[in-house]
Amino acid sequence: RAYTPLSERLDGAQHRRETPALFAVCPMSGLKSSEDRRRERELEEARKAGTIPAERDADGNEINPHIPQFMAQAPWYLNAEGPGLKHQKNLKQKGQVASATDFKPRGQKAGPAATYFRKGACTNCGAMTHSTKDCVERPRKKGARYSGKDIKPDEVTVDMAYDYAGKRDHWAQFDPAAHMDKIRAHEAEAEVRRKAAQQKKLGELAARERKRERRGKGKEGGEGDSATDTDTDGSVGPSDDEKVDEAEQVIIGQDVKAPAGKAKASVRNLRIREDTAKYLLNLDVNSAYYDPKTRSMRDNPLRGSALADASTFAGDNFQRATGDAVQMAQLQLYEFEAYEKGQSMQMNADPTTVEMMNKIYREKKEKLKDTRSNKILEKYGGQQHLAAPPKELLFAQTEDYVEYDRSGGLRAGKEKAVAKSRYEEDVLEQNHLAVWGSHFDTTTFRWGYADDHSTLRNSYSTGAAGRRAREMAAAALSAPAAAA
Repeated sequence: RAYTPLSERLDGAQHRRETPALFAVCPMSGLKSSEDRRRERELEEARKAGTIPAERDADGNEINPHIPQFMAQAPWYLNAEGPGLKHQKNLKQKGQVASATDFKPRGQKAGPAATYFRKGACTNCGAMTHSTKDCVERPRKKGARYSGKDIKPDEVTVDMAYDYAGKRDHWAQFDPAAHMDKIRAHEAEAEVRRKAAQQKKLGELAARERKRERRGKGKEGGEGDSATDTDTDGSVGPSDDEKVDEAEQVIIGQDVKAPAGKAKASVRNLRIREDTAKYLLNLDVNSAYYDPKTRSMRDNPLRGSALADASTFAGDNFQRATGDAVQMAQLQLYEFEAYEKGQSMQMNADPTTVEMMNKIYREKKEKLKDTRSNKILEKYGGQQHLAAPPKELLFAQTEDYVEYDRSGGLRAGKEKAVAKSRYEEDVLEQNHLAVWGSHFDTTTFRWGYADDHSTLRNSYSTGAAGRRAREMAAAALSAPAAAA
């Protein structure tokens, strides 16, 4: 039989009549026959060549015939009714994303507290919005699960999906109005200090006036008048220190208007006015270097001058000679001394070894010092004078609370309460009289139960009989080895 091209055979009504038959399947096996697959290939080639119209999906859109089959064919689990590219689209709707400015309430209550314990609630406080491990209430001696009293209300929980900035916002839920409370408290403190300084100044003026009156009464004639005039001239007006203190108090309480004109804030100066800046202590260009970016002057600007002893600033490095810097210097000194004695240690390459060796050296040194003091005490005595008496005898009092009854008997307060964790303790299981881990078998090096010496976890308790049987079995196993 001669082969006829598809473009000549598929024309008009014949094409409309034969197209549904192209997708016929074998009724017995459910698979397409070779003739059907050949017709599909021919139909696909015709659509690519443009001789017949392109296939359309359920929405009426044309499907590009040049799309590969692995992209155009929908997976079997989607149960696609017809051809199309809907399975390539992301049909998941994006939820609302919260920004960094959105507020998530915390600490708010969802409503009134329940009157009874609900299943699944926190066993400590009775709230449904968190578990027992996440409870922030004080651990109760008898939880709400067993007492049914003082059940706390549920908290408001809001599920919010934050964006990148919202997850990393360090100022989230910050209330700017809370900062005004700090400013008002600072202004009140400054006002109290100002009034105290004013009262102190008035007291000093009154004391000076009384002293001046006593001097005027004790002296006679012109000498007394001249002395009084001299004292009066010397005490007229406040001193320079008092002027500085008064100016400082005024500056501390200075009000600065906000841009909107609704709020006021108190500003404290960065530096007291009578303090001299670091870079003005020595104007010599060859003096200590001042870094304006970090505002630091590491060296002493008045080194070698007559004002070095009177100055209160000796450089930033003088202030850094505390803390871990001193310990680091001691380790370096120990490294140098050990190198001179023949030990090879590197502080930068292996700091842990240097620190451990220094610790061992200091412990041996203290031990040797204690040995010397013990030898002196053994030779001359006096050990009883070194031990301090107890605090009860030294101060004749104690902070321990003890409660007695009318007859003088102890009621409460002497015993110390045992602290318990929020996890379950002393839980007996499988009829055991002891908890797991209360016994350690030295022969097998395994943990077990103390009542029957069983080393198998979650095993049923056999009691004293099981313990005797295990001891006899252990003795029987060790007997042949002893006999050999």
